[in-house]
Amino acid sequence: MNFWQHFARALAVVLIVTPVSVLPGRAQDTAELSGIVYDSTSMGPLAGARVGVIGTSSATVSGPDGRFALEGIVAGIHWVSFFHPRLQELGVSPPSRQVTFHSGETVTVDLAVPSETTLLAGWCVIEQPGPGYGAVSGIVTDSLTGVPMPGALVTLEAAVTPRFGLRTPTEVKTDDGGYFRICSVPAETEMNLQPHFGRSSGRTVVISVGAGSGEIQDLMMLVSSEGTLSGYVEDFASGDPVQGASVMVAGTEGLVLTDEEGRFIMDDLPPGRHLVTTDHIAFEQRTDSVTIFSEEVVDIEVRLAVEALELEGLVVTARTRFGRTSLLNDAKRADFISREEIEALLPRTTATVDLLRNVHAPGLRIREISTVDAVTGVPMPGLCIEVSRRSGGQGCAPAAVFINDVPVPYPEQAIIDMDPNFIDRIEVLNPVDASFRYGTIAGNGAILIYTR
Repeated sequence: MNFWQHFARALAVVLIVTPVSVLPGRAQDTAELSGIVYDSTSMGPLAGARVGVIGTSSATVSGPDGRFALEGIVAGIHWVSFFHPRLQELGVSPPSRQVTFHSGETVTVDLAVPSETTLLAGWCVIEQPGPGYGAVSGIVTDSLTGVPMPGALVTLEAAVTPRFGLRTPTEVKTDDGGYFRICSVPAETEMNLQPHFGRSSGRTVVISVGAGSGEIQDLMMLVSSEGTLSGYVEDFASGDPVQGASVMVAGTEGLVLTDEEGRFIMDDLPPGRHLVTTDHIAFEQRTDSVTIFSEEVVDIEVRLAVEALELEGLVVTARTRFGRTSLLNDAKRADFISREEIEALLPRTTATVDLLRNVHAPGLRIREISTVDAVTGVPMPGLCIEVSRRSGGQGCAPAAVFINDVPVPYPEQAIIDMDPNFIDRIEVLNPVDASFRYGTIAGNGAILIYTR
């Protein structure tokens, strides 16, 4: 069977032709046609499809349930076809098929738009080097936002390393809609399919396709990082801070209470528009909308009244990428600790790591771990200092440490050995800002220590 025969078979309309016995009282020189038009790509009926018998005036439009019916079809052999804009979207010609109509009979014909896997197999026939291959396609999206990712790299390689030779992956890039297609997938073989974007890689999916068939496999990547919402809640009438007000973000597990200064901070919010509800027993509840972008801190000001009043909308006092500017009116920031704050902590702080624990930067985690001395092999206590918007994971991805903008070779040891009395200030940079400022050496974020 040649290519065009394969292609025609792949795109052919699916027809189930069922003759029905002659009905009494019907003209013996005509027949009827009925059936359903089905869209295999969406797994549902196709409404609004124009169904016709070619060469005759018999035509109709499928209803909301995809059903259609035609009467008065002249008996004989005719071509039945249908058209719908969906076919044009898929790049498929209107399918047609010969059907024999006998006088006085009703013929049931179920029509169908080819499935995505059938279309994929048809499109890929000409690109495959032989019969022992299948195809895979899908869309790469950001797992947090659901937005398709154009220009993402998708790799395909054997799940098991060949005994001889190197494993060479197949690589394709997604188009403007995040769509990818790989036609030369070895059939009946477990293959690893994985998306990549920049220095990030998504979860590996193991697939196996049959010869001459296709598989739809969408992929996700965690590219967008969470954002942070901080703010100040005050009494509308007096301007005093409101302590103990609950701030909740709808659709998330985020729920915090304001402190004695009326302030709050909430980490790990997915990018997008959020509804923020502020509530206190002594005030009317209010709900506001705020948009948070990837790796952004939004600082807001919320005013509560004792009864429902016409108040101005939510006030966004600042929005910034992590580590770039002061957010709050009192010049404090979550990723910075000043000399004044250090001096206030010194009476109860004996180590620099304790100062660092008081820097409430988004994503900053400090863990005590056990390391093995490379020379003696003796286990030793150590630190893991990470700056990441993604929690969890095994091992340690340590942040770089800079003292007076000079990188130190053993960052954890430098933190352990440094006397906090000599420190003027400490700053924490997330991986994006750290890489922009210092390059790949700070790909896991950076701790900046400046001495007096």
